[in-house]
Amino acid sequence: MITVDEVSSLNEKRFLELLHREEGRLFRIALAILGNDADAWDALQQTVEQAWGKRGTLRGSEAAFPAWIKKILVNCSIDLLHRRERIIPVDPQFIPVVMRDEQSPDAILIWQLVAELGPEFRKVIALRYLGDLSLEEIARALSIPLGTVKSRINTAHKRLKAMLFENEKEGAVQLDFRLQP
Repeated sequence: MITVDEVSSLNEKRFLELLHREEGRLFRIALAILGNDADAWDALQQTVEQAWGKRGTLRGSEAAFPAWIKKILVNCSIDLLHRRERIIPVDPQFIPVVMRDEQSPDAILIWQLVAELGPEFRKVIALRYLGDLSLEEIARALSIPLGTVKSRINTAHKRLKAMLFENEKEGAVQLDFRLQP
């Protein structure tokens, strides 16, 4: 386990070991935000470069590394999104691929339905649930009012609920949201 003093002097080998554990998840988050492989790889590369340069700012134990580098990735992805004026996935079949290694049947369905939402709704949902950004952070990142973020998330939730209800009515799916013991 890495101590606080050791974090600031992470050697290259240890940094790469920690990074390797998170690489797949980081790529999927960037892919959900940016919408294509090339941009996701660019964001991941920028993230690694920035994280290496800022490794001295990491505070805490090894457990802090995933959240720290994810925050850097989300910021790099948003910067790239602004520079390239792209939106997240336009292909409705795209988002389930993003969640590939964490797939439960319910998660697959939810992200398939999210993919059917308009781009402005997909973007806030991806930033909120994949990027773990607060509503205020989403508003700043997208340069839109906080009220607009709240409205889009609320509208997205209502649409998803209606879509889920419709799927259940058609017998296509039944979600089990019960807590597992």
